Amino acid sequence: MKQKTYILAISGASGSYFARTCLKTLVKTGAKVFLIASPTAKQIWLDEMNEGSLDDFVKSFSPEEQSLIQVENVKNLGAAISSGSFRHDGMLIMPCSAKCLAAIANGFSSNLIERAADVCLKERFPLVIGLRETPLSSIHLENALKLSQIGVQIVPCIPGFYHGDNSFEGMVNFVAGKALDQLNVDHQLFKRWKEDDHA
Repeated sequence: MKQKTYILAISGASGSYFARTCLKTLVKTGAKVFLIASPTAKQIWLDEMNEGSLDDFVKSFSPEEQSLIQVENVKNLGAAISSGSFRHDGMLIMPCSAKCLAAIANGFSSNLIERAADVCLKERFPLVIGLRETPLSSIHLENALKLSQIGVQIVPCIPGFYHGDNSFEGMVNFVAGKALDQLNVDHQLFKRWKEDDHA
């Protein structure tokens, strides 16, 4: 089976735990992951997490797992993933800030996250946006609608409470799992509705 390749981007919004779970899960599947984080995302990671920096987290993986993660410089618009000739299985922005959403919706690519997302749009690659903002203004909703109408999956970072694990980790796993579902990533992050009925 051909190895899957995904782009995971972390923009400057609260929700580092979601990104952490998505990266762990993607690596667990054996997929190649191109990881991009904005400077603000890295600062928020430090503010929200109690385990050091994002770089420290990547280094906590085993050598074999680290070989699956390619960390990209958000300022490098010449990276391979900035070209439509680079083929992959989808991109997830988790979390996605309102600013990042606006840039993508309006075709304004000032960094590698926005450029890679723009490539997804023009090449018709799957693009999943874990929108992390509340409340949502009309501008946010219009930008989300614009992208949804051309096939982008908008997954607001809203936990569900029907899966039986309402712990902090359970709520994080639910949101991450719903986002990864949109890329058809196999995971066991939460128990699906009436899962035992069709096991």
